[in-house]
Amino acid sequence: MGKIKIKSLRQRCFSITGKIKEEKDNFHQYQLSILPNNTYTNQQYSLNEIQFIQKARLRSFSNWPHFVPSSEVMSSSGWFYCNVNDRVICIYCKIICHKWINTDNPYEVHARLAPKCPFVLSILSTSTEPPPLVTHNLHGEFQPRHPTMCEIRRRQETFNNNNNNNRWTQTSPSVNDLVQAGFFYSGIGNTVSCFYCGGSLHHWGVNDNPKIEHARWFPNCLYAKHLCGDHLHSKIQMRKKRLAIEKDNIDKDTIMRLVNARLDLPIVQCLRKQYRFSIIRKCFEEQWKNNHDDFSSNDDLIMACFILQKQYDICQEKSTKLIIPSQNQMSINQFKKSQIKFDECIICFTEEKQLACMPCGHLCACVLCGYALRTCPICRQQIRSFVRIYS
Repeated sequence: MGKIKIKSLRQRCFSITGKIKEEKDNFHQYQLSILPNNTYTNQQYSLNEIQFIQKARLRSFSNWPHFVPSSEVMSSSGWFYCNVNDRVICIYCKIICHKWINTDNPYEVHARLAPKCPFVLSILSTSTEPPPLVTHNLHGEFQPRHPTMCEIRRRQETFNNNNNNNRWTQTSPSVNDLVQAGFFYSGIGNTVSCFYCGGSLHHWGVNDNPKIEHARWFPNCLYAKHLCGDHLHSKIQMRKKRLAIEKDNIDKDTIMRLVNARLDLPIVQCLRKQYRFSIIRKCFEEQWKNNHDDFSSNDDLIMACFILQKQYDICQEKSTKLIIPSQNQMSINQFKKSQIKFDECIICFTEEKQLACMPCGHLCACVLCGYALRTCPICRQQIRSFVRIYS
């Protein structure tokens, strides 16, 4: 039995070594896989990317810190996550980007920065439309749990009850902040409830922000999502996730013991023929630090080593710099905003229009006023849902 096991491990090692060499050749000689098709007027390109790379690219985003752009969209746009803040890399064109914002379209960024990238060319050849920018489904059926409390005035009245037995007595957070965050007073202690999702919160502190706490404790509430907007809502969820990880964090000594126990594995011996030992160790350390678990497969470890080595190689080049996708668009966007007149909510005439009524599509109200509407104030069609619009 012992000989059979050793032989099996050796075969697996040879197989993995072959795969590493095969993929390394593919990455460095991808021109062989990009074949012009002369039967068409425009050149067509085909990138023969094997399935394990596609799966590993998506799994690399297991700790992606943003809700928008989503991990699925980032992966389908050709980016690998580097496990450093929100840094990503394309293994074909060697572009590294970071500091993503919710309005960035990962595919358009990739195509703009590296129009001759094999991945970009292959997407252009197989589709006339770029991958869609998913906004995490921020629109849905308009179904408030407490329809009578949709109006701000009605929520305000619940805090002004003169009955001494169930009166709101707190001065902070302010009633105005609670009402705007979607809450009405339940009449019990300092418990408030959301008119839309029905979630309740109590034990309020003087420094608590009702809007932030609403999104933090009830992340799927549509009203809270629209009120916060994509960027703030994403930051709140990131912080919540980070605090949960820190609470369950594995101490450094334990991580070192776990890593050391894995450095004698057959896969590690095979990888040492291609990568420095420090690269392999670092990959194990980051995996346990971020995921508190082993790699799901040897393929993921192989790709982690490849990506980390790529980062080191690229960052050592003198001309290399990390790109902020929105930076080269900033001046254009600022100019556009200066040309656009402030579009006021047609209900309160103070806030900016933020919600489009569905299915009619009319952009007419801010979040606070919009959720009190039942029919579109422009065409009088019944409102079934809202879409949050960003200027």
